[in-house]
Amino acid sequence: MECILTKLWEDAEKFAALLEQMPDAKMNEVFVDEKYGFYLRNIEGMIEHCYYHLGQVALIRKLLNE
Repeated sequence: MECILTKLWEDAEKFAALLEQMPDAKMNEVFVDEKYGFYLRNIEGMIEHCYYHLGQVALIRKLLNE
């Protein structure tokens, strides 16, 4: 499990570093195609999706420990 957590934190750090390099104006630009919205909304969506799965993992671990 430790290896997975280490990889998760490393990837999160890389992602944050890339976002820090992105100009603020880019956040309001269309992401790939207009139907996909803007960069900011897609980044927020990725973060929300990760929280969703983190919650699933927490619930599964709780059930397994009961």
